Amino acid sequence: MRNRCVLILLIALLSMPPLSAAAEPVRFAYPAKSLNYLPLILGKHKGFYQGEGIDLELIQVASMISATALMTGDLEFSGAQAQVMAAAAKGLPVKVVGFITVKPSFWLMSKPEVGSITDLKGKIVGTTAIGSSTDTLARYLLKKNGLVPDKEVTLFATGTTANILAAMKGGSVDAGMLSPPFHAVAKILGFRILAYLGDYVEQSLSGIGTSEKLLRERPETVKKVLRATLKGLRYVRQNREESAAYIAKEWKVDRPLAEELYLSMVPVFSLDGSMGEKGIRETLEREREKLEIKEEIPVTRVVDLRLLKQVQKEF
Repeated sequence: MRNRCVLILLIALLSMPPLSAAAEPVRFAYPAKSLNYLPLILGKHKGFYQGEGIDLELIQVASMISATALMTGDLEFSGAQAQVMAAAAKGLPVKVVGFITVKPSFWLMSKPEVGSITDLKGKIVGTTAIGSSTDTLARYLLKKNGLVPDKEVTLFATGTTANILAAMKGGSVDAGMLSPPFHAVAKILGFRILAYLGDYVEQSLSGIGTSEKLLRERPETVKKVLRATLKGLRYVRQNREESAAYIAKEWKVDRPLAEELYLSMVPVFSLDGSMGEKGIRETLEREREKLEIKEEIPVTRVVDLRLLKQVQKEF
């Protein structure tokens, strides 16, 4: 009888699925719950990171300090692409290892009576902060259209994108740099779209940045995070209904607005975690100008896509 019980117990144990190793804790910082990070946030919800053995903790951190936190080891990854690139451009030991977006998800919007960008002469344009992506791209766009920032057009820092829209509604600014969902709300309120920045520049506002130390010591961790992120990018692109429903729920907007937000974001996302070299070089040139670095910045100082290319071969 005893032998029979032992045999039954042994069969039961052998039939059980193998116990998986504990998931590896990974802290990933992002500056705001923006749709630029939809593949990351939705990817966690769908279990893509857990499936790779990664216990992903998404932490909202001010973009200005995320690069420093990578170097101190307080964070493993940062999605604040512009700040990671700027830090690497200055020679700090951090690298961009993948891209979530390849176009800036910003729309320059204005009062209905402003018919074109050149009509902004003598007017006020709202941005989030001096030196931010909204500020840098607004200056680029104004110069591209023959206007001189700070002389012919006033750039006014409001602090947040929500504040830009509030200032537009209140009339204290004539135009503003808006990202989703605020650009769609502004359109509903009757504001005019003057430009979509993605028609002018290639620039990544969200991606995957990490420290050179982590790249050296934990390359498999980097590959797991990259692999899960690529799954997120693919899922968003291939599942319109589910993605729009998730936007409606998580961003607390109605379904028609969620559909519009989804459609506005799809062209912004990278197809496979990479970005064209032309876009990377032009972004670095803008960073060089902003940081007042005289010498040319080598792409290899800022970007390391070797592990990404390995992961891409699996898809």
